[in-house]
Amino acid sequence: MTFKASMEALTKDAKRWDDTASMLQTAKGDCADMTLRAQDFSFMGGDVHKQYEQVRSFMEDYLRDGERETSGAADALRKVHNTYQGSDDDAKSRLKSAWEWQ
Repeated sequence: MTFKASMEALTKDAKRWDDTASMLQTAKGDCADMTLRAQDFSFMGGDVHKQYEQVRSFMEDYLRDGERETSGAADALRKVHNTYQGSDDDAKSRLKSAWEWQ
């Protein structure tokens, strides 16, 4: 794989992770909006409500963690991209100066 193709792949993969983080953020918001009151469970009452809230809260936390991790993966890929780009630019500059006549 060429340097250019590798750099494009890093950019593309970072966007994929950003898109996933965005989807998880939306899902987390939807999950947060799914809160119910104990009376919404009619005759089943408090125990079912408590169990429902435990599951809903767990899923919200799980989605929040997923969003954070996928966003972090995208940031890491951009950091690698920028590091390689800076190294490549530095190498080009050193080569250019090596061939300049003083």
